[in-house]
Amino acid sequence: MNSSTMAPAPMTGSLATPRRGRWLRRAVWLMLASAALSALTLLSVLSDVLPAPLDITINGTSVASGLDLMALPAAHKLALAGVVAVALLAALVLALAAFVVAAVALVPVLLLAVGLPVLVAGVVLLALFSPLVLLAWVLWRAQRPPRAATMTA
Repeated sequence: MNSSTMAPAPMTGSLATPRRGRWLRRAVWLMLASAALSALTLLSVLSDVLPAPLDITINGTSVASGLDLMALPAAHKLALAGVVAVALLAALVLALAAFVVAAVALVPVLLLAVGLPVLVAGVVLLALFSPLVLLAWVLWRAQRPPRAATMTA
């Protein structure tokens, strides 16, 4: 058998994977990495944020008193850092979604406010100048020399 007549072997591995879902996977990994980095950053900075005990009072009633973040165990600090990281990630996703919704709502408004008057003005100008365009075409046809007649056999 000749090597030029054989069909190529099917591709396997990472070269055969479709490119369709890569951006979504990369976005998810990027979000997870940013959440992990922000959790680690919050965990390292958490002890320096509120060194004094925290008292929470609502309408004169003490809800929590003597809350000391430096006295929390490491697991609680890690959980708090994770909650804050997830909250920041959710805020990022919500801000992106709000931007997309605003853009989707703004595009038709801009098309109607700007595009429609321009389209109407173009139609009006075309209707006004159509006799001039027709006259220019007739004069151009009159100025052109006639084509030489050719005989086909």
